[in-house]
Amino acid sequence: MNSLSPPAPTPPLQEGPSAQELHMALVRHYADVLRLLTQRIAPIPAVSPPVESASDWESAVSLLARRDWNAETILHLWLQPSYVLGLHVLVGVGVNLQGNRRIVLVTECGPQDQTCMEAVLDDLSLRGLHSGMLLTLPGNVALQSAVARVWGTRVWVQRCLNTVMAEALSGLDPDEVLQFRHRLQQAWNDSDAAQAQTSLQTITKQLTKVNRSSGDVLGRALESTLTLQRTGELIRSDRGLRVLNSLNTLLLRAGRGISAIPVHQRGIRLCAALLEQEPKLRRVRHAAYLPQFMSALKAHPSTSSSIS
Repeated sequence: MNSLSPPAPTPPLQEGPSAQELHMALVRHYADVLRLLTQRIAPIPAVSPPVESASDWESAVSLLARRDWNAETILHLWLQPSYVLGLHVLVGVGVNLQGNRRIVLVTECGPQDQTCMEAVLDDLSLRGLHSGMLLTLPGNVALQSAVARVWGTRVWVQRCLNTVMAEALSGLDPDEVLQFRHRLQQAWNDSDAAQAQTSLQTITKQLTKVNRSSGDVLGRALESTLTLQRTGELIRSDRGLRVLNSLNTLLLRAGRGISAIPVHQRGIRLCAALLEQEPKLRRVRHAAYLPQFMSALKAHPSTSSSIS
């Protein structure tokens, strides 16, 4: 009887590649694929950004200095000394009879240099801006004095409501600021100039009791904050004419990217940038009523001599 042969020994199991080895193999595979793809794609040539020359900027300055405002009716002018890109500049943006915004003035000028401001306004007068306009101004004393000397009562002067409010409420507690801001806004939104004046006089008295210097600030500026109401066109006009917000926004937009330019070229580059923005600026609201607004400005004498 044959004995059973012992079973053959089972061969030892061979261990497969570890997870780390599989991961590295996959990385090498994709690296090879990526290398092959990049070899087949032609490299894209680097494109240098267009270089603007200083002569182009100077041409823009020259163009602005030659603009003939006799050929275009400007009804409104935002005018403000500003500090932009390390420069003190005097900037003016106007609104024509069609409601389009126009760059009127960009020049380096110190915030208290009344002589420079008067020379600039005299030049604008010679080129056609001299009467029948509504000017929106900040609380800058030198600019107000220059406007009074050059244009006198031939223009209407509207104090920027935002700057008046900021100056008048700067010394109050937060709760008092909210209270008086709401009341001031209500008064300035009243289309009846006489009623708005009465409300502002009451607010001024109450503000003086809280903070005397704040009351003095509002009292001195009170008359010139009601200029647009006195034309009788507040309801039909763009109330943005009473604040300098749009001019400040435009300066911020135009100043982007100019800080890298040498300081001595920033002034002319800012002028060129503002002129580049001009075609993109939106028309003012209620532009259809601007002819009526022009008639109102010319029909009544202004009260510019009372600005402060």
